Amino acid sequence: MKLDLRKFSMSSTHLKRLALLAGVAMSLALAPAARALQMVTTSVSEPMNLQATVSTFNCENSPGPWINFEGAVTLGGMNVQMIFRNNINKDVHTLVEDIETVVGVSAGTTIRIPKQPSHPFTDGTGTGVGGNPWISIQLVDTNGNPLSGEVLLGRCVQGAFASSVDFSATVIGQAIIETLDCTNNPGPHINVSGSMSVSPGIKARIIFRNQRTAGAPHEAVAMADVTLFSNGFAFSFPKQPVLGGVGGNPWISVRFANPEPIGPETLLGRCVQLLPGN
Repeated sequence: MKLDLRKFSMSSTHLKRLALLAGVAMSLALAPAARALQMVTTSVSEPMNLQATVSTFNCENSPGPWINFEGAVTLGGMNVQMIFRNNINKDVHTLVEDIETVVGVSAGTTIRIPKQPSHPFTDGTGTGVGGNPWISIQLVDTNGNPLSGEVLLGRCVQGAFASSVDFSATVIGQAIIETLDCTNNPGPHINVSGSMSVSPGIKARIIFRNQRTAGAPHEAVAMADVTLFSNGFAFSFPKQPVLGGVGGNPWISVRFANPEPIGPETLLGRCVQLLPGN
């Protein structure tokens, strides 16, 4: 019996191709599913407090006052609330709701502002305020918009001033939601991480006037700014587990809180819709 070598060779090549395709299919089957991540972002007003020390010396007409600045900014904090509901129709009698809070940026978090090197007032803007001006402090954003009123400190020759200024600034809250499981017992398992970033940045504005009252006759005004937070400065918080308790496939929403809810509530969808691969 004669063998058709050409037909045998073609059959071997075909088998090799099939083996290669089978290997690729097996690799795809064993590869981990893509992680299902949802991101929620909102712009909110964050309460803050500045504790500042301003020191002045060389209160002379020429070259003008010199200043030192140092202090600390305390944050109001930001949390992320994960809301689980068995129904999104709020009128039903069987509505069950569970709210789990993730502490993002803790209330009372304090950021130290290191002492700024002594610098002459001539680095500021404006002229003609004299050697012993009245000094005030005001918080502004990096676009120059006021975040607080002016707080009068005193006259330059008094030398050192301590001030507490409450203000609010715009921040961007971001929550990253990773849904891991939607079983009934113990309930949906979710990881939450995120950040709070300052945008625009924040400055302390030191204001010098030759008159105590703004707008007084022959008023001369000059200013020098100290950066507290640059635009985009972020406070990140690590991944934290959340376990919901209204069944295995609830409707899931996210909102920010401080500690009361702030900003809108964002509906993500049913738990199973948020799992990897969906």
